[in-house]
Formats: sequence, structure tokens, C-alpha cells
Amino acid sequence: MDNILNRGDRYCVEQIRMKSVVLYKLCDVLTSHNLLRSTQNVSIREQVIVFLQIIGQNQRFHFISGIYYRSVETIHCYFKIVLKAILKLYKHLIKDLGDTVPAEIMNNQKFYLYFKV
Repeated sequence: MDNILNRGDRYCVEQIRMKSVVLYKLCDVLTSHNLLRSTQNVSIREQVIVFLQIIGQNQRFHFISGIYYRSVETIHCYFKIVLKAILKLYKHLIKDLGDTVPAEIMNNQKFYLYFKV
């Protein structure tokens, strides 16, 4: 885990598809919204890095379990936990505007078919 974060931003982007600063921010957001927490054996950073390596590199659970010296069941369990936490972030990141349509779209002829009054 430290090998990924300490080898520079280029290597970090190659491995987890984001810079280390962005990873730290993501971990902070997940903890501040109580979506993810550290356990006795696995830190939040490790949980998120494992998740990102699986989805970003299309790695298998068995391969990742060998890298982090964890069982395949443990990797699978934390993958599901982080996935659920990431999916719950939509409530905090996407704002529902309701039925209001901005005036520039409402008055534009190009969008008339989609926004009839």
C-alpha cells in the first residue's frame, strides 16, 4: 500500500487511477459521512486502494489477496463494503433540482421537443 502511495503520482495513477491527494480526499469524505471505517486489521486507505485496484486494473480477488496477504474472502468482503459506501455518496454529491428547468434550456428551440410547457 505504501509502495503505491510513495512512488509518485504517476505510479499511483497507473495503479489506482487517481493521484494520492485525491485518494486521501476520497477517504476523508467516506469517513466524514460515516460510510466507511477502519477495522482492527484493515485501514480505510487499504480498503479503498484494494477496491480501486480491482475496478481500475480489472484485477481478480485472488491476485489482490496475494499482494496484500489477505484471504480472498476478506478482499471480497471489503470490496463489497467500499462499493456500497461509494454508491451511497450520490446523496451527498448529486443535488436533485426537482422539476425546475433553467430558462436558457426552456427558451431554446433546440430543446423544445424535450421540455414542452
